[in-house]
Amino acid sequence: MAGLPASGKSSFADYASKELSIPVIAKDDIKEKLFDTIGFKSYSEKTQLDIAAANIMMFTAAKILDAGGSVILDNNFEDRNIENLTNVIENHPCNVITVRFDCEMKEAYRRYAQRDKDPSRHPGHVLMTCYPPVEGVEDAVKDMTQESFCEKYTRRGTMRFSMGKLIAVDATDFKSVSYPQILKQLKDAIV
Repeated sequence: MAGLPASGKSSFADYASKELSIPVIAKDDIKEKLFDTIGFKSYSEKTQLDIAAANIMMFTAAKILDAGGSVILDNNFEDRNIENLTNVIENHPCNVITVRFDCEMKEAYRRYAQRDKDPSRHPGHVLMTCYPPVEGVEDAVKDMTQESFCEKYTRRGTMRFSMGKLIAVDATDFKSVSYPQILKQLKDAIV
């Protein structure tokens, strides 16, 4: 499962996991566990935790494939992930399908900004000026502008990421996204 942040890929990954009885490994879930255990005190350390979470996701996927299983990976994959994914695929031949949740950048940014300001959002994902956050500091949240959001995810290749067969989902309007229809496409691609 690939796509921009806040595009709906994780919700569909959980749905597909239940419907197909295939485990889902989400980089964000791993990142939260690492944050809760190790934490980080700077944006640089946060980036290292992000890389560690991606490496753990790949390692775990390889172990599941070694055991003859299938796996759903959930991440906002980008160009830098291709080498690690290619290594896993080459050493564990499998049927690779990318379900990429596409979204108009303006809408993706709106959702992202709204989610980032949600007080229930796990602190391991929120952009801040200081880690851990300082209680009572109003400007702790570092706003990412729409322009920098678009530039970041365009430069990193998130919107063009694809490996194996591609199922592209336009998730600009969540109401138009049909999980059963995407699941049918996925099942047809698995065969």
